[in-house]
Amino acid sequence: ASYSSPIIITPGENPSVAFFNAVGLVVRAANDGRELWRFPWKTQYDVNAATPIPVGGDVFISSGYGHGGALVRPSGKTAEPVWASKSMRNQINSSVLWQGHLYGFDESSFNCLDATSGTVKWKRGGLGKGSLVLADGKLVIMSEKGQLVIAHPNPEKFESLAEAQVLSKNRCWVVPTIAHGRIFVRNNEGDAVALDVRG
Repeated sequence: ASYSSPIIITPGENPSVAFFNAVGLVVRAANDGRELWRFPWKTQYDVNAATPIPVGGDVFISSGYGHGGALVRPSGKTAEPVWASKSMRNQINSSVLWQGHLYGFDESSFNCLDATSGTVKWKRGGLGKGSLVLADGKLVIMSEKGQLVIAHPNPEKFESLAEAQVLSKNRCWVVPTIAHGRIFVRNNEGDAVALDVRG
């Protein structure tokens, strides 16, 4: 058991599904459930909450509580790390991949990493343990204290396009949802806001 959602990592005629469970990354054939390969990833409290991210034929995984992230490459029934780093520790919410770079929360710092090497491109503090989605080529970031930030995914620098305090400063760990030209955000107390961004 864990908190991570399964994801198809090899689409097509023979799809495979990645499960990031309490003991590590397990990849199974979608058609019959047989195990294809696994990569052990033991974390504190058995918490692996972030969804795995396919990066070409490799898979990025990340966990919080000081553990870190890794890009793993299958090799037969197991896998080997291409790189491992403590600069992307997704404790609660998943990173996103955009044009060869990972954007996400390293505990309470918002970071950008080169997906193929793990090199840190930049760090932005002040957002806490937030969450994000990628939509229309933009990062939609919700800070832990209810601040909504729209940013351009630029690997050279953090490039904010708009920022607003849209919820009270109660803890906010819920991923923004985008539908029909609106951004829906909610905090852990249950307060919700719908923002019209149709222009």
